[in-house]
Amino acid sequence: MSARALIIATLSTSLFSACADDTTPVDAPEGYSDMGLGLVEEMKDDGQWGAATTCKPIPNLPPLNDPMIVISLDGLTLRLFDRQGSYDKTFPIGPGAIENGKSLTPVSTNRPTGLFYTRSDGPRGIDGPTPSQQVWSWNHSCKMWWKDEQGKQIPVFAGLPFIRLEGPPTLGYGIHGPIDRFTQANGGTLRRGYVSHGCIRMEAADIVEVFALIQGHRAPVLIQQAIERKDDGRAVDIAQKWIGQECQADADCNFTGGFCHMNAYSGRGFCSARCTRTCADRAGYPTTFCVADPDDTSKGMCVAKSQLVDNNCRRYDHFVTKKSVPRFGQSSVKADVCLPGTEGWMGDRCLSSSECAGGACMPVDTGEIGVCTQACSRYCPDKANHAGTFCVDASDESGLTQGMCVATCASNDDCALGTTCEVEGRYGQASTTRKVCLPY
Repeated sequence: MSARALIIATLSTSLFSACADDTTPVDAPEGYSDMGLGLVEEMKDDGQWGAATTCKPIPNLPPLNDPMIVISLDGLTLRLFDRQGSYDKTFPIGPGAIENGKSLTPVSTNRPTGLFYTRSDGPRGIDGPTPSQQVWSWNHSCKMWWKDEQGKQIPVFAGLPFIRLEGPPTLGYGIHGPIDRFTQANGGTLRRGYVSHGCIRMEAADIVEVFALIQGHRAPVLIQQAIERKDDGRAVDIAQKWIGQECQADADCNFTGGFCHMNAYSGRGFCSARCTRTCADRAGYPTTFCVADPDDTSKGMCVAKSQLVDNNCRRYDHFVTKKSVPRFGQSSVKADVCLPGTEGWMGDRCLSSSECAGGACMPVDTGEIGVCTQACSRYCPDKANHAGTFCVDASDESGLTQGMCVATCASNDDCALGTTCEVEGRYGQASTTRKVCLPY
């Protein structure tokens, strides 16, 4: 089931009938404090703020009938769509920086409803051009000021909207503009990576569009770790692709020299480009490196370097960090890069049992590739910053004689190709159930 279908199936109409009819600005809730900013490319400190203290215009767009937002941390995407209309658009984002192996942006999938909410059903807050004129609001059409750790007020939000997310643990989090180069007339530029202190950054032109389209609604927001996928399994992404993004054909990699390279572990293609020594980089994206094509070492191909701003390759489906890989055509130069592979944990795809730590590679689908599992009698081990595990009855095809450990999930988006998210009882304790990734 797609993320859209999952949420439509679980939402209750009572959530919307209880919306407050605010007519006055909202005071900050008790205990509220602004978050830090995370990585900022240019933090000016000379008091010359340029266009940062000018409110940016909000486009005159009719609000959607029934808006919903889906945010994917691994996909670095925000998708806004109308559940009672035809609007459906995906935007690039910069979510929370990586700390202890995970993004500072909280997911909503462990909440009772699986959702956060915007309070765009309330009045608009508008900051003035001086620090003393800032206001607190759930629904800022023009947010400027932020107080740093020393207590200094800086207009890093550049007069762009700030859409707060309602409810713990999101009290200090929101969706806002790009922060970098915030003194420019266009509101700044976005770095598409894990860069913030938990908020969701967007391009300036994108945040004003989203703000305009959700007005009047307490819009649900699903934040998930996994790449969001369409019903046919394709990744939800922006139209303009770049190195490392998913593809099905060469034409999908719509940049100079782009082609689609198969990843045997994920079962999906990824965009690359031919190179003889160096690769082009794109502003706002992680840097790239030219390596030998593992399928044809006589040719060079561009891959992303392993960097914390990209979660050291983990955001890409079945990519791992390969250390000190030589540059194609210049072997003396080496870099840590993102290449196809598996981490070998329960639910990860594998080519052989030797890749599965302490377990076995159980065939799925055609049997040409499998997923890692291990035998269990009731419980399975867990691993930090990986999906949880659960012990279920072994299938006849698994080759196991007891239970088998599988990955837990919230939706199909969390599951490797060849598996689906289903409710299953625990081996030896069928009354205890979890949603887990099971082979087709």
